[in-house]
This record gives sequence, C-alpha cells and structure tokens, in this order.
Amino acid sequence: LQRHDRYGPRREREVRLNVRTWVQVAALLAMIAVAPVSSGAQTMMPTGRETLRGLPGVEVIAEDVPPEVSGAGLTHDVIVAAASEQLRAAGITIYASQRQNPSPAQPYLYIHLNAVPTGTGTLAVAVQVHVRQTLAALTSSSRVVNAMTWDAHDVVVVPAPALTGLSSVIDDLVARFVADWKAVH
Repeated sequence: LQRHDRYGPRREREVRLNVRTWVQVAALLAMIAVAPVSSGAQTMMPTGRETLRGLPGVEVIAEDVPPEVSGAGLTHDVIVAAASEQLRAAGITIYASQRQNPSPAQPYLYIHLNAVPTGTGTLAVAVQVHVRQTLAALTSSSRVVNAMTWDAHDVVVVPAPALTGLSSVIDDLVARFVADWKAVH
C-alpha cells in the first residue's frame, strides 16, 4: 500500500518546525511561570503596589542582556538609562546605589530579559521587571535580602534581526510600576 500525501515532505518539515517552535516557546513560558511561584511561596509576604508605599525611591538594575538581544543595540546601559529616565520623568527618585537609599528596605527596580530563538527567524523574549527589597523575618531577627515585592512580566515573539517593539515592552512594564508607585505615594 502506498500512501499519497497531498502536502508532501515540505509540509511535514514545516509542521516539525512549528512543533519545535511551540515547544521552545512553551519552555520559555515554563521558566517564567516558575520564577513567580517560587518567590510567591512566602505566603506571609504581600506583593504588589502596597509594598511600594513609603519607599523614598529606587535604584535601577538590569541584568546583562542575552547576546541575541544585545546584537540589535538593546544593551544593559540602554535599558537602565531608559528606565531611569522614565522614573525620573514621573518624579520617582533614582539612587545610584542601595547604600545611597535612606530606606532600610533598600529597594531596587530589577529588569531581566531572557531570549530563546524559535528557529523561524524570531526570538521569544521574556521580559521581567521586579521591585526587590530587604525584608525582616517575622519569626527571628534575620533579614531576607532581595525578596521580590512587586513584579510585571511579559513574553513576546519578535523578529530576530530588528527586535522591533522590544523596547516598548520594557517601557510598558516600567510604566506599570510607575502607575502603582503613584497610586501609593
């Protein structure tokens, strides 16, 4: 018995590429999903805009960007400068370091990008913006350092060479932070 497929081998290869792409995107989404779950396991710690109340300002920190992203001109320095300018324009104080911040919480806005090539000329990019603070444990005198107290994140698929729209995704997440900051200050 000979089987006749009207799509032929090219269609089969395209289907395999699409499956591989979706598997890669699913893996990236799984990485994103794990981060908030593990940090949210501290059930006594509230998160969100209320944790921003009373903070005098923040330091802005960004991880080094993946090579796939930095090749298009989106670098650590560009991300920090753009986020800092957005915060300053909103009247939020930016500290050059946590030591300069008078708050015992020493909060900082943390920006992280993670990129996965999809195999189709695009990148799946996870963008995370967090506020992290030093918190005191309720049951002892110890302090838990760098606990995430506010976050916003998104996953986008962008054309690999140009990375069009990636800067605006970061700007939108920082704008969410600004809106929450203003709501409690």
